[in-house]
Amino acid sequence: GPTLSPDAADLLATWNGSGFDRLVGMEVLRADDDGSTFTIDIDERHLQAYGTAHGGVLAGLIDAAMGLAILARVPGQGCATVELKINFLAPAMPGRLTASGHVVNHGRRTVVAWAEAADATGKLVACGLGTFQIMGGSS
Repeated sequence: GPTLSPDAADLLATWNGSGFDRLVGMEVLRADDDGSTFTIDIDERHLQAYGTAHGGVLAGLIDAAMGLAILARVPGQGCATVELKINFLAPAMPGRLTASGHVVNHGRRTVVAWAEAADATGKLVACGLGTFQIMGGSS
């Protein structure tokens, strides 16, 4: 894979080691100026009563992809989700999902980001738009 700066390597290690990501099995593949990429292998633990991935799992994946896309661009700062809109486009069946996030608009204190999640065939299962507040640092 690409060579990561120490900041980027630390960011990925932190995210891949966090409690929620480990709980649901999300893994960060990439976080850089162009955005982020996450994967999750949907299995029986992620399903709701009808046999498809629970919307909360998809919302968490979309939120994480947007958040990390922002954090990769603001070293030493944090961000918090202020508003999140998710569209569930198709049932997410068991198997691998890949989510990618990117920044749409980066203001001084707020950032708007977009993410989408697709199944192994490339079919979109969810997308989302979020507003995030930048915290810390001197910007």
